[in-house]
Amino acid sequence: MLAAESGWTNSSSESWLSRAIQAGVLGFYTLCEVTHVVGYSDDAPTVPVNIFSIVVFEDRLQEAPTAPYFLNGKNRIELKSLRGWKFGVVRYTEAISNVLQTVNRFGSSGEWNTAGMALEVGEMVPVAPQFVPPHATENIQLNQLLKNNFWNGAYVLEWFDSIKDNLKFLFDEPSLMQELSHAIQAYVPLRIASLSDRLGNIVIQLPVTVLMCTFRKKGDLEGLAAEIFWHSKAAPRPLRATSSMEFDGVLLGYGSAQVQSPTSPMPMHDTSSLNRVVVWDDHNQLILAATGPLSYIRAASINMQIADSEPRVFTIIRADGSTEFHRVSLTQPAQTRTVGTADNYAYREWIRRRIYAAEELRLMQERRFVQYQPELGEKEESHKKALGDIRILLNSYGQEAVWLWDPYLSANDLLDTLFHCQHTYSDLRALTSAKATPRPRAKSLRQQIFEKLSSFIRRPSADADAVSRFIEDQGAALGASNGNHRGLRLEYRIKRGLAGWNFHDRFLIFPDTPQGPLAWSLGTSVNTLGTEHHILQRADNGRLVADAFLRLWEKLDQPEHLVWKHP
Repeated sequence: MLAAESGWTNSSSESWLSRAIQAGVLGFYTLCEVTHVVGYSDDAPTVPVNIFSIVVFEDRLQEAPTAPYFLNGKNRIELKSLRGWKFGVVRYTEAISNVLQTVNRFGSSGEWNTAGMALEVGEMVPVAPQFVPPHATENIQLNQLLKNNFWNGAYVLEWFDSIKDNLKFLFDEPSLMQELSHAIQAYVPLRIASLSDRLGNIVIQLPVTVLMCTFRKKGDLEGLAAEIFWHSKAAPRPLRATSSMEFDGVLLGYGSAQVQSPTSPMPMHDTSSLNRVVVWDDHNQLILAATGPLSYIRAASINMQIADSEPRVFTIIRADGSTEFHRVSLTQPAQTRTVGTADNYAYREWIRRRIYAAEELRLMQERRFVQYQPELGEKEESHKKALGDIRILLNSYGQEAVWLWDPYLSANDLLDTLFHCQHTYSDLRALTSAKATPRPRAKSLRQQIFEKLSSFIRRPSADADAVSRFIEDQGAALGASNGNHRGLRLEYRIKRGLAGWNFHDRFLIFPDTPQGPLAWSLGTSVNTLGTEHHILQRADNGRLVADAFLRLWEKLDQPEHLVWKHP
């Protein structure tokens, strides 16, 4: 089914594509290479579900279209942790005229069928053309799904699966997406897990090959130079190149010049930071080349380290009486030599300091990075502030779900945190390992080894009794809160016995937010928040943290792991 957004329709895509593929506009295309990543469910084993498809317009000499074939051969790709689905990577070449007919038919019927291979697609939305530059100083993420976008860049015409109902099983289990992405890369370099937003999409890639364009720096105050080399079949035409340099949200350098010769200068006031360049074809109203933020090497530091003639040696005596001898090679302090001219814009250091201070304040206000350093006599106040920060996070991101992961978690900790989530019937989960539970007194090494071996046959009764008492105490503490539990949906589990695995880190996880899964590292247990130096900070990859929590949670789904649940 095809829908339209923002005024761009499938007819708009058809019209733009027909114009852009004309000989000499962007290139001299003769054929299309088509790649489909498809899935087959056991319920419909002959219907290929589109996981991701890309059609690349290419210039190939004397080559006829080829029939579809599986790059993975007759053996379908199967995932160890997913039953009922098989996958494959299909490759073939297709005539340009057939691709245009497919695009036209797609707009009227919602069916994508090239080379007789009809794909099951989702709720597709046509997207206006996007120009994707090659990697520069910073990587362009979409290039992980495009073919060889190394030179001038490429236009992308895309149909976006806006609902992704067909692929819900991959989004529900992020580890499956990672596993599928890894399996696919054995046959084709598509990193679909890195751009999961593109799953279910159909992409047409139009690489710019009508010319070759490079850019070089002439000097900080002289600007850049564009070097243009036209395709042998192309008739050179006037172009315009523009360049800009931005620092602290301000354009410090800007240049624009007509490109009519192999080398055209673009004078600028300043090129000392990141520069972006665009080559524009005014006649066809198209970009023919562009760069991402691009920097040039001004100076290089060379560090020379001299090995010390004598190593550091020491011995570690282990608890069991064994010894380990260690020998560490040493180096003398590095001698640094700079080649080239260092940055002579000293005034920018003041700007960088202000940017750093503003960023630090912003991170604190958003609770992305908060450092607690209580002085003597301030621990109680600092603890209250830290709990307040946790509650702000709960109510900012916990509309759908909040998971709290802490080995020392107790009922009072839940009352201080998850019970303060203002979102009714949010999926609240808490996981502890009752590390605060009293343990038997220290035993000899022989006793420890014996009990460790015995634990593979049975759990020590003392531990079992202590955990049972802990669970009873937790239920009593939550019952004593005299609450009405209105709008509360909470499940509290404990890791005990041999199920699952032991854990140490403490996390506050929001598995379902508009930005995707988010997670905060607490830096300490909930009961000691703010009472000693620690850092509350957002984890770089919340999806991986949420996935690890979910794997452990599912292993603890037996009644003996349940501490308390409502409703």
